Amino acid sequence: MRKFDEYLVKFEKTAAKLLLIVMIVMVFASGIARFLRNPMNWAVDFSSFLFAWACFFAMDVAWRENKMMSVDLFVKRLPAKVQKVIRMIMLFIILAFCIYLTIWGARLTWTQRFRKFQGMPNFSYAWVTLAVPVGAALLTRSTAQKIFKEFSNKFVGEAK
Repeated sequence: MRKFDEYLVKFEKTAAKLLLIVMIVMVFASGIARFLRNPMNWAVDFSSFLFAWACFFAMDVAWRENKMMSVDLFVKRLPAKVQKVIRMIMLFIILAFCIYLTIWGARLTWTQRFRKFQGMPNFSYAWVTLAVPVGAALLTRSTAQKIFKEFSNKFVGEAK
């Protein structure tokens, strides 16, 4: 399972980087094409698609590696046991929200399956909305792993 996690994080990092690079190139090329009076109207829509997927991949990587912003000014002043209880409560709230996003994101994807991009008539908008349940499922997995680590008495997210 550990090997799978390593491959998954490596894939997510690579995918997020590549998607952002392609998105930047697409927007830049679209700007140049518009300047040359030959606009690529589909490029902005396609960039939105890439951005949605890149965001969720990058978010899961940041969450796994404890690189998300946190405000713990007051919590750090509390005893270690209270800190752990607060962390567990927050992790369960995050887990519930990720499960909610997975379920409702899947429903949204299903309802959007016939919607088409304005500039790309043969491309379903469901491919963009699919980033929500897939990304939320990845975040659910990462959050569940954090909860299991907390239950095994490993302190997750503490400053080193």
